[in-house]
Amino acid sequence: MSETAALVPLPQRVTPAGDAPLRLGPRPRVAVPSESLRGLGEVVVGLLRTLHGVDPVLRVGGEGDLTLLLTQDPPVADIVRVQGIDPLDEGDDGRELYELDVREQGATVTASSPEGLFRGATTFAQLLEPDRTGGGAVPATLIADGPAMAWRGLSLDVVRRFFTVEQVKKVIDVLALYKFNVLHLHLSDSQAWRLEISRWPRLTGDAARPFYTRDDYREIVAYAAARFVTVVPELDMPGHVLAAVRAYPELQGDAEPPHRYLAYLDPRAEVTFRFVQDVLQEVAALTPGPYLHLGGDEAFGMPEELFTAFVVRALEIARGTGKNVVGWQEIARSGALTSADVAQAWIGAGDEFDLEAAREKTPSEYHPLLDIVAETFARSVHDVPAAVASGAPVLASASSVMYLDRQYAEESRLAGQTARRTEVGHDSYEPRTCRELFGWSPTALTEIPDAARLAGVEAAVWCETVAGFDDLTFLLLPRLAGIAEKAWTPSRTDWDGYRARVAGHGDWWSRLGLDGYYRSADVFEP
Repeated sequence: MSETAALVPLPQRVTPAGDAPLRLGPRPRVAVPSESLRGLGEVVVGLLRTLHGVDPVLRVGGEGDLTLLLTQDPPVADIVRVQGIDPLDEGDDGRELYELDVREQGATVTASSPEGLFRGATTFAQLLEPDRTGGGAVPATLIADGPAMAWRGLSLDVVRRFFTVEQVKKVIDVLALYKFNVLHLHLSDSQAWRLEISRWPRLTGDAARPFYTRDDYREIVAYAAARFVTVVPELDMPGHVLAAVRAYPELQGDAEPPHRYLAYLDPRAEVTFRFVQDVLQEVAALTPGPYLHLGGDEAFGMPEELFTAFVVRALEIARGTGKNVVGWQEIARSGALTSADVAQAWIGAGDEFDLEAAREKTPSEYHPLLDIVAETFARSVHDVPAAVASGAPVLASASSVMYLDRQYAEESRLAGQTARRTEVGHDSYEPRTCRELFGWSPTALTEIPDAARLAGVEAAVWCETVAGFDDLTFLLLPRLAGIAEKAWTPSRTDWDGYRARVAGHGDWWSRLGLDGYYRSADVFEP
């Protein structure tokens, strides 16, 4: 059994220990050092049970077959150190470092924080190979590891397609398995508003559109935090607000957008910033993490001076909640970003808006709308350089390699999935294979200027073409695992080695409740 046979992302340093493998019975012992870490131990026990069907026993104090050991200082010092922006804003680049030592007598994860212990425990879980006895074996191995990028996230669109709390938890489970640490929830858009706001009840008053109550949201945040995933909520503004304007028409004031499908929050309306303040204060109070996402993208038809006036004031309000601000790259057009804010770069090379192609696919009545869209996109080339000039770090989400709502170019091992691949995912993006989408590096993206301070990387999945949870998993997997490898592993790993490691993960995804994953012929070769 190879020491790296199933590991994604690939650890920074793996050394065979030379011993016989660790043999586990059907009830392996997981030991945590204190009662304060019982919750961590329960999550690790649950992960082992779900992935492998074993029935671990949690032990507080002492040693186990897997022992989680806290130390005063990070245990590894000679690996590539993390770069980027810490999504917990704690300034500790050693928090996720860990060592995993597997010997015939037992395995120990050593780290200076519970987060590091959990990262090491997920590595142990991937190494465990079940056997016929109901237990399993883990190769004798010494691993020293830590992330290349501090921010490793997924933006999940729950507006175009609503997902239940339990379904979001399944997404969090797969994020945790692959050492992601951010779930960016896109909670509002023109189609719907998905989070209850007490002072503005009509936002979620349409019975036909499900939403998260405040308790639902707290449950998601707590579940994520127990797996060391920080939730970053996005309330998109001043564009993408048709749902809000339909509920409260006064938010558009006297503005007259140039098309009936366009709307924006009018900074001249007296009610607008009371709305913004109420929403951001309530969401900030519900969110333990240090970041709020303001959106700021695609404010189509909004005059430049109104966009700037809105963003300047909205940034002030968001900062006033005590949170740091993230916005899509267009937010840099306000000229109001600071080094404490984050600009999310999303327009990928090769995915620029093609007006003529869009006209060919669109009825003529919508062509004036397309002209407005084209005008806005024409300015995008200046967004990221403006953010860099302001000192704001840049979060890389280039659509060219990190938008997972792109259609698959390769066939599936399942004929039914191959037939669906032109239905799930945007047809405005050129289809690409999993192999093609693996050929990039966070520090060599053409969309990010050399002078940029890179915050990290974040994949995104938009759900206009998603009919249900199976469609979501169809788009996410196996490609999400490749994003994890790029974000965590500093060296550029080769496709063949990566494919050999991830090809065995399908059973895990099914056990985690994501059986709709795409059986890519690129990944799951015969």
